[in-house]
Amino acid sequence: MTEILTSLDVVNQSFKKSIRGYNPAEVDDFLDAVAETLQFYAQETKDLKNILTEKKESLAEYEKMKSVLQEALILAQKSADERVCSAREQAKKIVSDAEKKAEIICCEAAGEAGRLREGVFQIRNIRTLYEQEVRKLLARYEEMLNNIDADSNMTEAVESVLETYVEEQSHDKEHLSRAEEVEEKFTNDATDKENLEAAYNMLGVNPDEILKDSEEFSEEEN
Repeated sequence: MTEILTSLDVVNQSFKKSIRGYNPAEVDDFLDAVAETLQFYAQETKDLKNILTEKKESLAEYEKMKSVLQEALILAQKSADERVCSAREQAKKIVSDAEKKAEIICCEAAGEAGRLREGVFQIRNIRTLYEQEVRKLLARYEEMLNNIDADSNMTEAVESVLETYVEEQSHDKEHLSRAEEVEEKFTNDATDKENLEAAYNMLGVNPDEILKDSEEFSEEEN
């Protein structure tokens, strides 16, 4: 390969003189023009090399940035995938927890409904028992009132007999003693009646109202 000449080689080049050679002035002018041309292309080549070097450096930077961006994109995609996966798992967990809570609430509601039904059943039983007790109590009150009326009639009869007996047999001690016994019994009966009336007052119970309620209740039953 021929050695590449520089503009300086062209300028410093010398030729031997001959009788029939070229015009030295023209040769020198041409060599100067060639040297300038070579100098121009040499500078342009240098500039192009510099530009090429800069472009290569820029390209290297771009490649580096591209690599970094690709890595960042991969990491971002991976992070996004992980977040999506995590969100899906969390959503599944939320749905599962919600279903479990709903099932628990339904079970508790069913249990509460059962307890309420049982409570209503117990209340009905208690009401039935209470009604039975009230019926028994009214019957007892009615019986007690009947006894009170009977005792009242008996007391009036005893008083009448006692008065007659005392008037007719006042001179007879034996008869008098028997009269005193009868009078004592009457007094005890009267005391029992007073005690019963006092008990009614303490309980706040009106025998007449109880008898009236008992009669109304009996009519409703019939």
